[in-house]
Amino acid sequence: MINTTIFMNSRPAYTLSTALQGSTTDISTSRTSEILVFFPNTIAFPSINNGKEIRLSKWMSRQKLSDGLHVHVIKTEIGKCFLRKHSVHRLALFTEYDCENPVAHWDRPNATSPISLNFHPQIIAAFTIQELRMRMAEEGRLGCSQRAAAQATPIATLGHRK
Repeated sequence: MINTTIFMNSRPAYTLSTALQGSTTDISTSRTSEILVFFPNTIAFPSINNGKEIRLSKWMSRQKLSDGLHVHVIKTEIGKCFLRKHSVHRLALFTEYDCENPVAHWDRPNATSPISLNFHPQIIAAFTIQELRMRMAEEGRLGCSQRAAAQATPIATLGHRK
């Protein structure tokens, strides 16, 4: 993801920008201009851990649930959240209190579904990192003729349960 803006109620809420070399990605909020930065192996949130870098593997760990599903677990101020692949939404986020109904999901943009999000920057970072990992895995399986089409695909939209 090179550069994109995430809107909330038709207003810019977050801006994602990636350095040309792809080594760092910044996510800044429109309201406070707070910036969180993630690198290939670390991430830094201004309001968590005094803004110090945290290893991605410590912040978002891969775990296997009792039902055999693999998820990525993020510890937030509301408790544990589980990010996993979803048959309808591609990626979906669940809380430890409700593993059936996603509280946020990642959708491809379309004309009737504008980009919107009402969630903490940790959630945006988690979705962004997982989407990048999924695209890299998919690209490894694509033939040369399909790579150009995959790279031209719009980023996605983040939706949330109302």
